[in-house]
Amino acid sequence: MNRSDRGARAALHALLAACLLLVCLACAEERGPEQWDRGGLVDGQVGPVQLIHAHILAPPMGEQKAGDALGLYVTLVNNSDRDQVLDGVSTVHADSVVYREGREKPQPIEVTVPARRIASLQEGHDRPHLELVGIHRPLGATPIDVTFRFPSAGTITLRIPVLPLSRGAGYSSRG
Repeated sequence: MNRSDRGARAALHALLAACLLLVCLACAEERGPEQWDRGGLVDGQVGPVQLIHAHILAPPMGEQKAGDALGLYVTLVNNSDRDQVLDGVSTVHADSVVYREGREKPQPIEVTVPARRIASLQEGHDRPHLELVGIHRPLGATPIDVTFRFPSAGTITLRIPVLPLSRGAGYSSRG
């Protein structure tokens, strides 16, 4: 092998090493909030907290009116060794978002997800969940942006689907 072949080979190795370094740096860069759509239900992640199967249940468009309250459902998974707290949820489409346990009065949001545990805020008879209070207009089936705040994990805004009540666990049709 002559001197020019060795020089070309060394240059190629240096170029490959530089490319590999760039790929490694890009992969190691801290990732921001992520969102995935899973068959009409939305999943997302901020820091060590996963938000799974986020959705809003609403009656048909013709039965919705400004001022209504709609259930917002999500499961929170804490993948860290520290408790995580959901202390705020907001959207421009409602006056407020509150925490509700069954038929109890709405409360400010402060949901603690213990380390390496799950907090289910999914629909079901008298289960804890979130609620959009005072929607500004009928939402129909249009997804809306909702922001979730975890003081130690960060903030994430998800585009949450608005699904018909018939998709929910607590729905019963009246004839």
